Amino acid sequence: MSVSIEEYKGSKASCNAFTMTSSWGASAKIIEYGCRITELIIPDKDGNKADIMLGLRDLDSYIEDGYNHGAVVGRSANRIAGAKYTIDGVNFTAPLNDVENNLHGGSPSYQNVFWDGRCISKSEADELLVSSRIEGIPQAEGDAVLLHYVSPDGACGFPGNLDSYILYAWLTDRTLMILYKATSDKKTIFCPTNHSYFNLGGHNSGCVGDNLLWIDADRVTYKVNRCPNGDFIDVDGTIFDFRKETPVKTVLTLADEQTRDSLGIDQNFCLNHESGRYDLVAILKDDKSSRVMEVLTDMPCMQVYAGNHLSSTKQKGDIPYKPYDAICLEAQMYPNAVNVPAFPSYLIDAGKTAYHVCGYRFK
Repeated sequence: MSVSIEEYKGSKASCNAFTMTSSWGASAKIIEYGCRITELIIPDKDGNKADIMLGLRDLDSYIEDGYNHGAVVGRSANRIAGAKYTIDGVNFTAPLNDVENNLHGGSPSYQNVFWDGRCISKSEADELLVSSRIEGIPQAEGDAVLLHYVSPDGACGFPGNLDSYILYAWLTDRTLMILYKATSDKKTIFCPTNHSYFNLGGHNSGCVGDNLLWIDADRVTYKVNRCPNGDFIDVDGTIFDFRKETPVKTVLTLADEQTRDSLGIDQNFCLNHESGRYDLVAILKDDKSSRVMEVLTDMPCMQVYAGNHLSSTKQKGDIPYKPYDAICLEAQMYPNAVNVPAFPSYLIDAGKTAYHVCGYRFK
């Protein structure tokens, strides 16, 4: 396991790019802008490698990107209804940037700022994993990448200076792991996610509709104006039932009221596992390439989005991306929890350090 560092240039800015290469031939490239994964090279069963991460050509393209390619999104991932909320009787307003909602915070947020990154040793990475007190995370395979950013008090209307760290590491079980850590000086929202667009056949191999998906979830949250309102849908007998392996194309439909407004699947799945423990929650399979990706997390939910609005002339490679050319499996907290008392809270108190983790394990 090794980490190399290179300069990642744009016309007006540059940053560091870290390439983490595992012992079994996989590699991931992470840039400091938005903590984005720009490449994810994974071998198939015959050892043939492909980049399964949709992405853009250069730093300029990522800075102009509206799709959050490969980014860590926060401090408030997903939607806040009406872009308004209250914490301890104090009213706050976030940017209105998704019809009637706030989506992914706005700017400046995790995904559209430069972080400070550095390579750290295996022992340092393992120490961070232990300090999280999240049960079930294997050890790091070797050196890792740690990125740091302080989201300032008042950014996008959110209270508190949020001292934030992102750890990327290959684990000993072939997992690309993302550990989120944050401490605030005021009570605030902390609900990050990773917005990677996966295509197990290769980033330019087309529609993911034939991929098989399993999700350990009996319910999804019901959406009004794209945002969960506190109600639930039991997946039994619906297109959202992935408790057995089911083709992704099942939810690439506009026939259901929940998918019509979002032009396909963009739904929050309520995971069955014990929140706070790192567990397997989803499996994605591509029979053509033989690649299998498992999703593990301590978080209670996962947003499934199939790139319904994808389009680009700045994609890496020569083939423009189209809707449904990828799938995002975004481990997350309950969206809009700040406005729905029945949802588990994602607020953190002043001075408290919070951790969350997501892993993508390859077979």
